[in-house]
Amino acid sequence: AAGSAGSHSDAGSAAARPWSLWASVGRLSQRGWLVVVPLLVGVAVPFVIPLLDFEYIEGLQTLLPRGDPLTETFLEVQDHFGVSQIFPNTIVVLPPNPGDVTSRGWLNASCHAMKFMASNVTEVMRAHGREAGDASLQNFAMKASDFSGLMIQGGICTSLLISLLENPLAKKYGDFLVNGFSNEDRTATKVRVKTTLDPFSTVGQKWIAAVRDAMAASEVWVSDPSFPGDTTVLGEMHLTGMAQEQMDGAADTFASLPRVIGATLLIVMAVLGSAFRSAVVPLRAVLCLSWMLLVTFGLGVLVYQHGVLQSLGIRPFLTSPDPPAHHAMYWMTPCIAFSILVGLGLDYDVFFMESVVEHFDAGYSSREAVVEALRHTGTIICVAGVIMFLAFGSLLIGASPMINQLAFHLCVGVLIDCFVTTKVIIPCAMAMLDLLPGNANFWPRKPPPALTEPTVEPLPPLRRLGSLRNSLSDNARRSAMSPHGVRSMQSPA
Repeated sequence: AAGSAGSHSDAGSAAARPWSLWASVGRLSQRGWLVVVPLLVGVAVPFVIPLLDFEYIEGLQTLLPRGDPLTETFLEVQDHFGVSQIFPNTIVVLPPNPGDVTSRGWLNASCHAMKFMASNVTEVMRAHGREAGDASLQNFAMKASDFSGLMIQGGICTSLLISLLENPLAKKYGDFLVNGFSNEDRTATKVRVKTTLDPFSTVGQKWIAAVRDAMAASEVWVSDPSFPGDTTVLGEMHLTGMAQEQMDGAADTFASLPRVIGATLLIVMAVLGSAFRSAVVPLRAVLCLSWMLLVTFGLGVLVYQHGVLQSLGIRPFLTSPDPPAHHAMYWMTPCIAFSILVGLGLDYDVFFMESVVEHFDAGYSSREAVVEALRHTGTIICVAGVIMFLAFGSLLIGASPMINQLAFHLCVGVLIDCFVTTKVIIPCAMAMLDLLPGNANFWPRKPPPALTEPTVEPLPPLRRLGSLRNSLSDNARRSAMSPHGVRSMQSPA
């Protein structure tokens, strides 16, 4: 079969087969790869550029269904009482010594540190406002009264009050106040922090970062700069809350994402290389998959961060509920979509390449193996892709912005993979590699050796068969008439 490779690759033999749309598309893509490849690169560029400006948001509002009464109630409570009342921000202070939380000197130093932090955060946020041209941030002010803790109330230091409450007559009330802001062992105390900003928004994330920087600069408080030796160690400070937890989780996730992507692609290459006994097939698969992922996520940024489809007014394509200047994608969307799209994209690729390899091993040239594989699997892959598109598309009907974003990425990725990657990109890539010497598309895999026809002993001539038949008949008659022959037939024992 392999010895007849030339006959398989003939145009005449291909023309004798039933016409196939996908086989024709594949053949055209191979013939015009010199034009198609630069075109594909050019198409990807407008989608890659927005990825450089990618931003994400956290919070609960992106998870809630749009227009739902529960969502409206939540937003109303948030507007009237502020985000800080629903999702409070808390500074946990761990003083170096257990008794510091009631020490007048430590309380006084920590109070002045809080005032310094308010001033420092105000300057940082106004600087962000000037850089971004945001007038609301340029007038932003964080006040000392935004802190509420054992050492400060209403912007006033309470160290003297705490000292007075140590009096035996008022000790009961003093313990009540201290226990309200400290743990039982008095090794830690908490300070509630108010803000007019939404800590889940992009601006809110900058505020959190500014507060943490100010905290780090205040862990050792210098009461008088002219006397550097007059210092008070306040201890460790940690800013906690739901917004901070999501921010840290998202930051850690995206910090490790390059390693996750690299490990995923290496594992994919190892599995494909082992399955197809080729070093080129997995490289080609990863490159084609990367093109699909870049276009898909770039389009997602354009839709949900830049709002290119906002004017259509279609709910699944609307940007996040944040203010227009802070539109971004929910942080979990690309993380979840990446894993699913890698699995689906490679699934279709492997199914297609298995057919290509079968035809290649049967003796087809690499070009004709691709065309024949498209003839046999093109429609099946498209039908499977449409089914997945309908399944994921049903999520677009939902009202949750995060679910809409996830469904959009999955739908776009599946359509690109089924109708572009397997039909155009892979044939073009294999046509390029076919220009290299040898079977570069499958290197170092080689087609099986040519099968040889089994050697069969020639049948005897008809004349010899006839004479042999007559001879056997005469011998049988003579044996039947012979007494020895009769005895031998009657007594087989």
